[in-house]
Amino acid sequence: MRASVMTAILLMLMTSLGPVMVASAQTAPTDTIYINEILVSPNNEQYDGTDWNGDGSIGIYSDQFVELHNPTSDAIDIGGWWLDDIADGGSPACSIGWGTVLEAGDYVVFYRSWTGIEFDYWDGDTIRLLDGSGAEISSVGYDGEDSDWDVPYGYDSSGNWAKLSEGSPTPGGANDLEWGGANHLQGNCYPPQDHVHSGEYVLEGRVVTMVSESDVIEDGRVLVRDGIIEAVWSASEGAPATAAGVMSIPTSGTIYPGFIDPHNHAKYNLIPLWDHGTDGWDNRYQWQAYSGYSDAKDIGCSLYDSSAMRFAELRAVAGG
Repeated sequence: MRASVMTAILLMLMTSLGPVMVASAQTAPTDTIYINEILVSPNNEQYDGTDWNGDGSIGIYSDQFVELHNPTSDAIDIGGWWLDDIADGGSPACSIGWGTVLEAGDYVVFYRSWTGIEFDYWDGDTIRLLDGSGAEISSVGYDGEDSDWDVPYGYDSSGNWAKLSEGSPTPGGANDLEWGGANHLQGNCYPPQDHVHSGEYVLEGRVVTMVSESDVIEDGRVLVRDGIIEAVWSASEGAPATAAGVMSIPTSGTIYPGFIDPHNHAKYNLIPLWDHGTDGWDNRYQWQAYSGYSDAKDIGCSLYDSSAMRFAELRAVAGG
């Protein structure tokens, strides 16, 4: 009796410590949109690969895909939903284009050429569908070094998630039917834009409007909603109705509208006008080869003189 109990305990421990295969216990839902099929290792052109999305490029950088299916009887708007791989890692998430509506019973395919999401062959991966609030709607996975060339993962005829070794990819249609070709519904997906943010607030400070040289609001207020400036006013004028109840942030500084310049040679602001003494050039590439150009641009702007850079920065700040 004791031996039987010990054997049972050992079996339970072996079962709990063994690897859990996503494919073995996952079945297709019937009441919501879900991930129906993925292709991790599309073959390339040299080995008779297929251009699954019809864009003229064959291989993993274009033809890895995730397919969504709507099994319900209603059309569902998935615009603003997210596609992503493993949480807190992998590729950046991708936002499904606004106005993407998946009709009842239909399939839509998102290719890597649009999503930028790389399915990791070596370590395995988890592919996820999230709604606009970030709540997970569907999730599937596969093990590392498990995928085969042009062999998809998907729900089989029994409704279980598995590697479909006996079949071939069928993007845009049911997994147990013949592929209908590249003329299937393909979705657009966009990576996150860090410069666009949601929410609303009022910035308090000295506002330089840029309308004219002297147009400065000393007690300025700027209403920002979802990354867009909606109103600018003086505190003495009273706030517009649209700013009622919006959080206000005192900046104690000067606020400028404008763009961020990602590339500038600040030291060039110290260089005097170049009197090159020629009749000019035919295109913008010729002047750089002129013998006097190198000497002219290096006046006061040695790359090794840090004081010149400090002076250039001071001048830029003083000039606004």
